[in-house]
Amino acid sequence: MSDVLRRFGLRLSTVSVIFLGLLTVVLIALHWGAEYFLPLWMLLFVPPAILLLPLGLLALYALFRRRWRWFLIHIAFAFGILFLFYRFRLPSRGSADDGMTVVTHNTGEGNKQAFSQVFPGADPDVILLQDVNFGEKDYARRYPDLRVQRIAQFLLLTRHQIVEAAPVNDVLWRGKPIAARFVVRADAKDIAFYNVHLPTPRRSLRHAFTPRIALEMLWISDAPTDDHPSYRSWLRARVALAQQLAGVFERESLPFIVAGDLNTPDHGVVYRLLASNLRDSHATVGRGWGYTFPADGRKDGRLAQIFGAWLRLDYIFAGRGFTPVECRVASDDRSQHRAVLARLAPVP
Repeated sequence: MSDVLRRFGLRLSTVSVIFLGLLTVVLIALHWGAEYFLPLWMLLFVPPAILLLPLGLLALYALFRRRWRWFLIHIAFAFGILFLFYRFRLPSRGSADDGMTVVTHNTGEGNKQAFSQVFPGADPDVILLQDVNFGEKDYARRYPDLRVQRIAQFLLLTRHQIVEAAPVNDVLWRGKPIAARFVVRADAKDIAFYNVHLPTPRRSLRHAFTPRIALEMLWISDAPTDDHPSYRSWLRARVALAQQLAGVFERESLPFIVAGDLNTPDHGVVYRLLASNLRDSHATVGRGWGYTFPADGRKDGRLAQIFGAWLRLDYIFAGRGFTPVECRVASDDRSQHRAVLARLAPVP
C-alpha cells in the first residue's frame, strides 16, 4: 500500500480523510435512502466485514507506519460503525413487570419446530409463523394446549382466545396478502397481532452482478426483475408496499404488535417507513447484533459459512399500547431464519 500511495503522490492523512468522508456519506445514505439508488440498496445486504475491509487495511497501514493518531481514528471509526450503525446492544435484564411474550419465525426453509426448541421454558403467549402453507393439523397435534389458526401462509398459535383472523387485503404483492391480522383476547382485552412476510429480494440479488445490472446502475438501460421492467421500478414498488402497510398500522384502533420476516435490513426507506410509529424490540432492549439471516451455512452458500448470520430481517415491533422489555434471537443454525422472542409490557 505504501508504494501505491507514493506512486500517486498521496499521503495517509489525505486518503484517510477522503475515505472516512465518503464512508460517512454512504452510511447516511444507506439509512435514509438506500432504495432510491440501486448500488446503495445492494450494499444493505453486504456483510459488515466486507464493508469495513478498506477501513481495516488503512488502520493496519497506519499501524505499520506508526501513525498512531490515524490508527486510533480508524479503529474508533470501525467500532462506531459496528456498535452504532449496526446497532450492537449490550445484554440487559428485562423488567419484572408482566408482559406479552411473542415469538416469530419464518419456517419456510429450515427446522419448522425451532421456535419451540430454542427458547426452552419461555411459554410464549403468541407464536407467529410465516411461510406455513400446510401442516396446520400437525401443529395442532404437536401443541394441543394452544389454539391454532392459519390464514394463507400465516399461522398463529396462542393459549388465548382468537377473536378475529383475516388477511390484510389492503396490501397485496402479486395479488397475495403480505400480512395477516389476528385479534387475541387476553385478560378480557383485545390485542391485534400483525403477522408479516414481505416479498423476498433473494432472486433479484442473485442476478444483481451482471453487465445488464451495471448498465442500469449507470441509467443506460433497464434490467427486468421479479415481473418488473427494471430494478428501479421494483424498488419503488417495495417502498410503496411499505407505505401501504405503514398506513394499515396507523389506522389500527386496538393495542397491537407487529412481527415477522420483513426481508429488509434495519436501515433504508422500507425499514424506516414500517418502524416509524413502532418500537423495534431489538433496537430497544435486544442483545448483541440480533442477526437472524442467513443462519444455515449449509444452504446459504460460502458467505454464510464464513460470516454466519449477518442480516437482521426478522423483527418484533411494539405498536400502540405496548413497550418492549426483553428481546432475544435464537442461536439455532438449522433454519435459514432464526426465531425471535420478545416480551412486551402494556402501557396506558
